[in-house]
Amino acid sequence: MIEKPITKCDAGIQTEVHPIESNIVKSYEWNEWELRRKAIKLANLRNKVTHSVQTNLSNLRRDNVSQVYLPKDTGSQTKQSSGTNVPRPQTFLAGLRGGMRKTTVMTKVDLTQDVDQT
Repeated sequence: MIEKPITKCDAGIQTEVHPIESNIVKSYEWNEWELRRKAIKLANLRNKVTHSVQTNLSNLRRDNVSQVYLPKDTGSQTKQSSGTNVPRPQTFLAGLRGGMRKTTVMTKVDLTQDVDQT
């Protein structure tokens, strides 16, 4: 019996980075320093000089004014929640534990305060 040898090989597939060439932006830049260099070239700030310069002496020539909003003295009208605080009814039941006597007498005592007392 002659058997065929099993042949195996490693294979790999790599996906293309840009399968469609029209999506590539040639002017795209990811480097922050290169972006700064391009911005300086566009603004041409190296060769420009400001025509008015404020110095320590010229700063004192004019009055510096800042606008401040002072707090209002009058209050605003807001919704005020109010309600009545009616006392809860409380009752005490006396004589439930029993004692020496064989018969117990329950007494119900009303402990609710009147509305006028609160």
